[in-house]
Amino acid sequence: MVDSGKIVAQIVNLETAQELVPIWTKEWGVKDRGVLIHSLGVTYFTLLGNRLNYVSVTEVPAPCEGKYACVGNEIRSDAVWFNPITQAPIAIAEFERCSGKEDNLKLENKVKNLLLAHHRWSVKAELLILAYWTKKLTSLNSSKLQQIIHQGFVTPAGENVAGSRASKLFLFQFVMREERDLLYLADILTRENK
Repeated sequence: MVDSGKIVAQIVNLETAQELVPIWTKEWGVKDRGVLIHSLGVTYFTLLGNRLNYVSVTEVPAPCEGKYACVGNEIRSDAVWFNPITQAPIAIAEFERCSGKEDNLKLENKVKNLLLAHHRWSVKAELLILAYWTKKLTSLNSSKLQQIIHQGFVTPAGENVAGSRASKLFLFQFVMREERDLLYLADILTRENK
């Protein structure tokens, strides 16, 4: 059993984020170019997983095995944390940009990918993590995201994907502050994790 409280506390620890990925700090700052901030977020989750004594890997293809092997598209998760003893995945993470309500569908699709990846592993990950970054505080329909995890969804091809009670969806908002054309990580917030 994973200590989700400990993991959540580590994810939202701004000092840890700045220590692991110092390019986010006031001394550095980054331009909002291409997928740079996405790369920083994925790096953060990979390094944090390793710090928490998991085997953490970036850009992990979900195996095409089991009941959902041929359902939907290929899924490549931003980061997966594996138990070093059992070799089973314990957490699957996605990191995405969110500019506001116009990105709700994009975030819903990321949650669908998390659920589908969860089903494709022979041992199911307990934690599904959707982290999104914003330039200001932004609300989203978190109940819809939780509903996808618990009740499932239908793919564009009409294939049913069952929900899961074996895992929990955790939502995190990475708030960036903008100064003189540079972005800095200002806060990491939990968002309605049920």
